[in-house]
Amino acid sequence: MSASRPTLVAIKSNWAAIVDNPIVGKDVLELLSSSMYVNSLSIYREYVQNSVDALEEASGLGLLNTTEKGRVQIFVDPANRNVKIRDNGTGIKKSAFVKTLIALGASRKRGTKARGFRGVGRLAGLGYCRELIFRSRTEDEDEVNELVWDCQRLRLALRDSKFAGTVEDLIKDVVKVRRYLSKGSPTRFFEVELSGIVRHGDDALVSPEQIRNYLSQVAPVPFAPNFRFADRIENVLRDKVSLGNVLIYVNNDDKPIYRPLRDEFEVRKGLTDQFDDVDFFDIKGNGESLLATGWVLHHGYRGAIDSKASIKGLRLRSGNIQVGEYDVLNELFIESRFNAWSVGEIHVLDPRLLPNGRRDNFEQTVHFKDLLNKLTPLAKDLTRRCRTSSLRRNALRQYDIARQRVFEHLAIVRQGILSVSERRRLQKDTSKELQKMQKASNHAALAIKDRDTLKKNFNHLSSRVQKTFDSELKHKTLSSFKGKEKVLVERIFSLIYECSSNGTAAKQLVDRILTRL
Repeated sequence: MSASRPTLVAIKSNWAAIVDNPIVGKDVLELLSSSMYVNSLSIYREYVQNSVDALEEASGLGLLNTTEKGRVQIFVDPANRNVKIRDNGTGIKKSAFVKTLIALGASRKRGTKARGFRGVGRLAGLGYCRELIFRSRTEDEDEVNELVWDCQRLRLALRDSKFAGTVEDLIKDVVKVRRYLSKGSPTRFFEVELSGIVRHGDDALVSPEQIRNYLSQVAPVPFAPNFRFADRIENVLRDKVSLGNVLIYVNNDDKPIYRPLRDEFEVRKGLTDQFDDVDFFDIKGNGESLLATGWVLHHGYRGAIDSKASIKGLRLRSGNIQVGEYDVLNELFIESRFNAWSVGEIHVLDPRLLPNGRRDNFEQTVHFKDLLNKLTPLAKDLTRRCRTSSLRRNALRQYDIARQRVFEHLAIVRQGILSVSERRRLQKDTSKELQKMQKASNHAALAIKDRDTLKKNFNHLSSRVQKTFDSELKHKTLSSFKGKEKVLVERIFSLIYECSSNGTAAKQLVDRILTRL
């Protein structure tokens, strides 16, 4: 039997239009759920993103005011492996509830300023739990609408090679809906529940601490009240960016999630730094249109910032939601490591610049390439700052090393046990260390204030060196030795210093010997 062919209708001599309905297979659901995201915590970004859109809509309709602020409450129950994400936005009317929640890639938000517009984010939890449940109620309705995806059944069907149905058939098989009266539910809300969360990787999905840390970086949450640059940054951005800051609470937290930026941060264990200034910038396209805007926080640039600080990297945001990870703009830097030394954000504004489906980067269009090109000078400036800071620290380190050696030499001379020839040798070595200090103090990477301080210190130390070597210091113990015996003792002490790699340890040994003598 020959294989069936699609029906063709001739429209030109060499072309025809297909009139048969295309088949949409079940695997589309897998592609739009668990296969979409590398980081399982991304599902929190997707659901919070939808909540922010609903809260902004509620605010525009006057449903939120000073007495009722927009908020997202996340309830995490690790013991029962259950999570609920609830907002007090507009909710979804029962007339649109089912249609909205089973539609695939048919979001009514496309073409608007809403953050979610592809209509797939709500499916993010399908691959991570046994049941994915949606509940909602609007202010003018008495009943709660509930829709449940049977994720276990869905996964079995996706693996079943004998299932020949379409994606529509599969949805009808794994989804059920109901309406019910509930006196305990809010008058207006939308809720997502992930029931029976499957253990995945480090089990981050049921870790309140990891959820807080993740959302503090990617979600549109406010800066901490005690962050000194918070008001300044928000005031500059407010006229250009739809911040949509939302209060997110996890379990019974009395404080919402704040951005991780603080005045002082840990570069790495045992080394702290602090922010001392902020720069703002606009990236303009042709015709003076605004492609993006952003800020960079300046600090000591003392090395790559530890990931635990959750602040490193020049990051991209769209709708005030982070796109990708901290390293998404590594390619801007000639040495990618310097991105990890930097702290800043770029808010993409041009509607032609869209995050890709996974939101791990932007769609790679000519418009996005243009944005990257125009960000290159910013990366070059940050690279210059990083290198200058590195050179400065190296110059200071070289100065301190040489200075420490001078102090060691002075301590040895003050012992008064060296022979004349050994004193001369040590004086030459000290002179070399002083030259190193002088060279380091004149390094071009040093600020004028640094140079003045080092030169003042250098002049003072040079004077001490001169006075010490000009003095006739003799240890009283050596006075008991005469002639060849004295020469031998002095030679032994000289050999101790010559053979030791640590001048301080050698001096301590000589001090002990002198005490015994």
